[in-house]
Amino acid sequence: MIVLSGRRHVYPVKSLPVTVSNYRLTFDMEGLPYWEPGFGVIKCVENDSMAGPEANVVTPKIKENSPLHSEINSSEPDTCIEGAYINSLLHGVAFLITQKEMDHIVNTEGGGGNPNVGYRLIEVACTTYDGKSLQAVTLVSTRQITTAALHPSPRYRNILIEGATEHGLAPEYIQLLEEVEPYEARQFGQRVGKYLVTLIFAPLVVPIIGFSFAAMAFGTKIPLAVTSYQGWITRLVWNAHDWIFAPVFGKGC
Repeated sequence: MIVLSGRRHVYPVKSLPVTVSNYRLTFDMEGLPYWEPGFGVIKCVENDSMAGPEANVVTPKIKENSPLHSEINSSEPDTCIEGAYINSLLHGVAFLITQKEMDHIVNTEGGGGNPNVGYRLIEVACTTYDGKSLQAVTLVSTRQITTAALHPSPRYRNILIEGATEHGLAPEYIQLLEEVEPYEARQFGQRVGKYLVTLIFAPLVVPIIGFSFAAMAFGTKIPLAVTSYQGWITRLVWNAHDWIFAPVFGKGC
């Protein structure tokens, strides 16, 4: 809620923990290697090229007249070897907000509403923990710049855990979030790569961050030229990571 109300000035009048069938949480949205490698995004399991629905989703066994979050089968591994994802039925929070607030989220989220750079809107069917059905709108990303498997940073993972705890998500699902392995530059080469990425690319990334904060502060949409520039920089950084930094200094994701 702090991210919504504090940073984005969005004030939901109601929030409900929900589950979403056929989707799972991954960290495939590219950020900045060595710093914030992967951001959270949901993916449709049925269209996931990594595996079929049966392999990727652990469907909770629901007892009659019991809450939906009572029994999550967490016996399956929550993260894959190649990258991080939550190997379980997707849990999240549905917020009741105004259309103006939703437009503001889209305009200030990654890509500024440009689907070729950031996210696009889709409608998903949700089920509340007490069994009621509702339709919700959420943001997804279909871009894939790098073939590297991505992990979240410790900072980003902790934000997800704090939000899940604050809004009463199932303890079993919070445990899965806690078990996601974050990326940290532990080896000497990775720390050198982290320093060089900062030195080389920070001057190119700072203007994007500035425009993003300005858009959030003034409630305006980030210009298309800026989001296009953001997409170009993201591709440049990850190509440099995949072809130069990772082979020389170690993976930054």
